[in-house]
Amino acid sequence: MEENISMQIMMRLRQIIQEMSRHSKQLQEKYKITLPQLICLKEVADHGPIAIGALTQIVFINNSTVTGIIDRLETRKLVQRVRISKDRRQVHVEITRAGLKFLEDAPTPIHHRFMEKLEKMKPKDISVLLWGLELLVDMLGKADLGSNAPQPPNHVMHPDEDLTDPNGNI
Repeated sequence: MEENISMQIMMRLRQIIQEMSRHSKQLQEKYKITLPQLICLKEVADHGPIAIGALTQIVFINNSTVTGIIDRLETRKLVQRVRISKDRRQVHVEITRAGLKFLEDAPTPIHHRFMEKLEKMKPKDISVLLWGLELLVDMLGKADLGSNAPQPPNHVMHPDEDLTDPNGNI
């Protein structure tokens, strides 16, 4: 029974990965940008100027891959590298006007269908989904799972907690 459940979980993870890959290919065909590039571009717009090391921690992509992504975005003049001090090693990435214009017309990094369904969900169901995903990430990220049942990170609310604020927002 336990093996069957773990196989079902792995199959669902595989489905998510395939769907993300399919969406990335659609973005590449229509907008000439990959999903990781779009995510990095959006994060540079939100946090920039930002060091590549800090960007890698935000997007959960390794440093060499993010460097390659920034190279490609810079070639398209969507971002630029800027020196923030006389120390030549301190280089940050910032979005350009062309990058801001691209983001105005670009799709969301997630399928619109997903966003529409998410917006229709009850806050409690969203909490359960997020809690489960965080728990799964926590489980997959730890080398030693033998001691106690894993707990999601402290920043994630338990599904029984109320997610809404006084204004009714999540």
